[in-house]
Amino acid sequence: MKSKNFLGGLALGALLAGAVGLFFNPTTGKNNRDKFKKVTKKVSEDLVKETAKLKKFSKKEYNAIVEKIIKKYSKNDLLKPEVWKEIGDELKERYKDIEKEVKKRTKKVVAKKVVKKKGKK
Repeated sequence: MKSKNFLGGLALGALLAGAVGLFFNPTTGKNNRDKFKKVTKKVSEDLVKETAKLKKFSKKEYNAIVEKIIKKYSKNDLLKPEVWKEIGDELKERYKDIEKEVKKRTKKVVAKKVVKKKGKK
């Protein structure tokens, strides 16, 4: 659960870094913030869900997931295409951090399976 929160936090951080200017428009700021919260939650959830499906976590596969997610959400007119590109670049730069978390999660899952097998004997 902690690694899912961490991965989601990384995605959220990348999104916030790319969208700060969005919130300085007083007339639509509240509306934009509400939309942005929904989009960031979905992007974070998608990133966590897609990385969890990977059998082998690699930079190439991770970058492909990021591209897929950014392509999906950049159709939303909430942010300009160049902002979505910045968000994608930021997520890609965080590969090493995410890789560490995925390895931790994998070790925990493997350890649980070993304990279950020992308990069945």
